[in-house]
This record gives sequence, C-alpha cells and structure tokens, in this order.
Amino acid sequence: MTGSKELKDGSSENAPLVFIGGGNMAAALITGCVAKRFVEKDRVVISVRTEKSAEKWRQKGYVNVFTNTLEMLEKYPTAIYIICVKPQIFNEVVSSWPVNSRPKFIVSVMAGVPLPTLSAKLPFVSGNTTIIRMMPSVASSIGAAATTMCYEKNDKIENQDTYIKYAREFAECIGTVEIIPERCFNPAMAIGASSPAWTFMYIESLADGAVAQGLGRAEAKRIAAQAVLGAAQMLLNSESGFDIEKQHFGWLKDQVCSPGGTTIEGVRALEKHGFRSAVIEAVSAASKKADDMAKTAK
Repeated sequence: MTGSKELKDGSSENAPLVFIGGGNMAAALITGCVAKRFVEKDRVVISVRTEKSAEKWRQKGYVNVFTNTLEMLEKYPTAIYIICVKPQIFNEVVSSWPVNSRPKFIVSVMAGVPLPTLSAKLPFVSGNTTIIRMMPSVASSIGAAATTMCYEKNDKIENQDTYIKYAREFAECIGTVEIIPERCFNPAMAIGASSPAWTFMYIESLADGAVAQGLGRAEAKRIAAQAVLGAAQMLLNSESGFDIEKQHFGWLKDQVCSPGGTTIEGVRALEKHGFRSAVIEAVSAASKKADDMAKTAK
C-alpha cells in the first residue's frame, strides 16, 4: 500500500486517525498501520495521560500528541476516532469529549463494552454515527493480527458502507479480519487477542522442556517459536494439503504421530495432564470475563 488511505465520505476528506489512548494496543495498531503506509505519521493524533508518555511518542516522530483529551478533540472535530483505552476509564473518556461533538465514525478497541453501551454512554452520538467494535492483538505491530470486528448495519446512516469498508481495510493492513455478529465477539476476541499471551506461554514451556533435557536456551527458543509458526502456516496455507474450511485439525496432527513414536507419546502426556481441556477453559474464562465487564459497563 502506498501513501495514506483516504476516506471518501462525500467530502473527499483525508481524515486523521485520532487515537484516544496511547498504550500498548494503540502502539501496536499505530506501528502496524504506519509501517504499511495506511496512514502517515503526521495524520496520526494521539492522546495520552502523562507528559512522559507524550514525549516517548514525539521521539518516535509523532508530532500530534496531547495530554488533554478535550483539547485534542476540540482541535480535531472531524476525524476517525479510535477509542483505545481500558474499559475502566471509558467514563473518563466520555467526560472528556465535547458535548456538542457529532462524530460520524468511531472505532472502539475496548473489551467488554458492547455496541448498545457505546451508543448509550456517548450521548452526543447522533443517529448518523457509525460505531464499529474491533479487537486486534499485539501482533498488529508486525501486520500479523487476527482481528475481530462487528457493527450494526443501518441503511439510514449516511455513508455507513464507506466507513465499514475503511475499517475493514484498516484491520487488513495489520493482519486478517473476521466480521462476526456481536453475540460472538467475546469468544472470538479471546482466541484472537488474548491467545497470543497463552501461545507465548506455550512456546516458553516448549523451550523450558528442551532446556531441561540439555538444549541451550537460545536454540530452544528459536526452534520452539519456528515450530509453532510453521504449524500455524500449515493450517492456513492450502499448499500443505490441508483445507481449513473442510478438514479437522486432527488430520494434520495424525500425519505427525507415527505408531509407537515420540510424538504420540508426547500427545499422551499432554492428554494425561488435561492440555486441551485447559485451553478450552482459558477461552471460556476470557470470554466470560468480557461478558462480566459488559454488565458492569452499562
């Protein structure tokens, strides 16, 4: 992709991306979309809570950085607003927004805050505002996120298809995107955004196991990481002979497990200790936590 992506909403406006929040997730998103030249640095606007955080962004070449959200929003009354804060401080964000604002396009990157709550909590949102929920992962920074996205289709909203298309292109520039019903958002978020942490734990455990058997730490980490990457690519690349739409993952697992061999012995040990059950419970726990957060966010 070459050059900033223009949002043509009838006014041909090259709208800035205004990030409310400049933490780890915002950093991953900004790093990824700038690296892919989806947007240039001078069209990125960021609000942070401290001058120390602001200075870190400025040192990276971002000049539009604010420590006062209200000041930022008043300066950029027309933009693509990306709410990228912890849900616990969402009310603070609402109170920092100009009451006479009438934003056309808001993207929420917050866990546990569903679309109806977003609309209710943002009283200045008009019936002509497109709100999209999106949940990428830290892998956004290298263009490898598995992003979940949902929205409520409303034919009465002017240019909504344009905004949805833009949001999808934004997500695609930092990885892949699945557009799903909001009722499925939390479990999808668990496996797309939370699971990298669990995968890091798995890779670390693989390396630890090899180190325990005498392999050097550096070699163990590289081998474990590449093995997980290769396994994922086999699932996603049809050249492996696997059709992810039609075949069960167990088919590939069975190709590796020779009768009486080392791999099936490892599978037996994993099953003995509840490996698959533990993963299923982790997804359920993360999804349920998001459900609980949604109840308290109302």
